[in-house]
Amino acid sequence: MIFRRKAAPAAVNPWEDEGRRLAPLVGSISSAVIIGADPESAARVALGLARVAGLERRVAIADLSGESPTLRELAGAADGVGITDCFRDGISLNAAARPSADGTASLFILPCGSDVPVPEAVFASERWGRLAAGFAEAGALLLLVARAGTPGLDALVPQADGAISVGDAMLPLEWRVLAQVGDRAPVVRREAPSARVPRAVRPAGPLRVLGAVVLVAAVVAGATLLWQRWQTTTRVRPRLAAPAAAAEGATVLVQPLAPADTVEVSAPVNPSDSTIAADFAVELVATNTVAGANLWLRERGDRLPGVTVSPVLLGTGRVRWHKVLAGAWRERMAADSMLAALRDDGVLRAEAGRVVRAPIALLLEADVPRGTAPARVAGFVSRGVPAYALLQDAGTVRLFAGAFESAAAAVLLSADLRAKGLAPQVAYRTGRTF
Repeated sequence: MIFRRKAAPAAVNPWEDEGRRLAPLVGSISSAVIIGADPESAARVALGLARVAGLERRVAIADLSGESPTLRELAGAADGVGITDCFRDGISLNAAARPSADGTASLFILPCGSDVPVPEAVFASERWGRLAAGFAEAGALLLLVARAGTPGLDALVPQADGAISVGDAMLPLEWRVLAQVGDRAPVVRREAPSARVPRAVRPAGPLRVLGAVVLVAAVVAGATLLWQRWQTTTRVRPRLAAPAAAAEGATVLVQPLAPADTVEVSAPVNPSDSTIAADFAVELVATNTVAGANLWLRERGDRLPGVTVSPVLLGTGRVRWHKVLAGAWRERMAADSMLAALRDDGVLRAEAGRVVRAPIALLLEADVPRGTAPARVAGFVSRGVPAYALLQDAGTVRLFAGAFESAAAAVLLSADLRAKGLAPQVAYRTGRTF
């Protein structure tokens, strides 16, 4: 009897594996730009994302680099219409879409086309915004693969729901960065309150890659279970927005939730102030690490009024993000004016930032004399508490931390502050900056 040795399974591409791991981050969006110093690595990350997302919806990968052998192979025949041809000749991008040559269901490839490198005008075209909107309406996902540093990226990224940095690609703080996949596989761990972004370990063979995948799955499953238990206990479902911009160099950490099922969602202690609450703030940036938020504050936020950091859970993977917000206004018009001024002064890029509704905060102290408020705020900040002061109509000051749309959204920060020995109270934000 002749025994035939079974063929060894194909090795898992580590970049594609990273894309699979990050797939929960794109569960609530419809478009993203995958940017890498090596376009092939970026293409592999996009392919990993697409293989997972494609189980539930249609996915298209657009090659804006023309330098990925993988995308050229998946596009099939070398001839035919590509992206640059569509833009040059004014025809629909549907003419460029091709079913993936490997037979992956629900996956389409948009090859680069005849113009390589892609002209800057293609990146800067407003057609991408309309295309992204069409994918959102259809419930599909568009992934754009591009080389880092390509002229026109600054016009392209704001038209998508965000960007993912691959390898050593350094992206501006103002961009809406969903994640950074380093040149080494990120280590999954709980982030200490003041810890640095942990260094990562390069994957060393299939077993280690598989072990990392199992670990990530276990962590995400545990976090999801705790979140579901907390929702059952409190019967409050917070409204969460899609991820916004992340800091340059920030590595995505899949963080297990604190035991939030033991934390009760309290009603605001000052319900009568709901009609005079400072409903509006300016969201400056959102990062997926504390270090990223603090870096932004050190570089640009030291003179902003009422600046604070609000941790929230975003995406289907329930990943912890840190939103940097500033200001407190009763009228939206005042917040709009502040946002416009920050853009005019160069603190924010023209398309960065947004006005948000955030009437809830955590009250740290009330009836603080105005003269002593700055020192009290500085004391809290030195302990890692994102405190700020609002002047009340009576002339005294209230010290708050964070700014949120709902009381439920304040649970994470409340747990953090209680771990520091504080006793914050959920309250409506009242007063003004000074």
